[in-house]
Amino acid sequence: MNHLIIYCHPNPASLNHAIKESVNHYAQAAGHQTRIRDLYALNFNPVLSPGDLLSFKSGAVAEDILMEQEHFLWAERITLIHPIWWTGMPAMLKGYFDRILSYGFAYRYGANGLEQMLKGKDLFIINTVGSEEQNYIDKGIFDAMRIVAENTFGFTGMNIVEHRFFPSVITCDEETRRGYLESLGPK
Repeated sequence: MNHLIIYCHPNPASLNHAIKESVNHYAQAAGHQTRIRDLYALNFNPVLSPGDLLSFKSGAVAEDILMEQEHFLWAERITLIHPIWWTGMPAMLKGYFDRILSYGFAYRYGANGLEQMLKGKDLFIINTVGSEEQNYIDKGIFDAMRIVAENTFGFTGMNIVEHRFFPSVITCDEETRRGYLESLGPK
């Protein structure tokens, strides 16, 4: 299976980094071909420009966008790893999707309405959060995040197979962190 891992965190000593390494390890152990897109290491420009919008219509899409879209086309499974900051994804990642999941690539409108151009791709989302799990449950934040993800990625036809949250990453102990990482392996 072709497995694309999209990782967005600026700290290489973070739990998110360890999650990326674990996902890659377990995927390769299962026989998957993996590619990792580390947005900070790539120094990806997340700013959707007026030129980008014009290029989507003309077909003369910027090279950095085309390269990332090629990775999406290659992938059968996509794992998205990022922290939750201010109840959402980091700005770099939001901008990445603004630029990559563009009209004409991820979706378009045809004679029969919406055409979801990324159908058949499975998506696994892994988020770390700083606060306690009950806080996110009581406020409905986890549910809201799942709805946003479904409406964003489902719009393109991707199938979210799992959306997992690892809470209390700021205060949890090493045993809990190890448990988070081990939970990503084979069952």
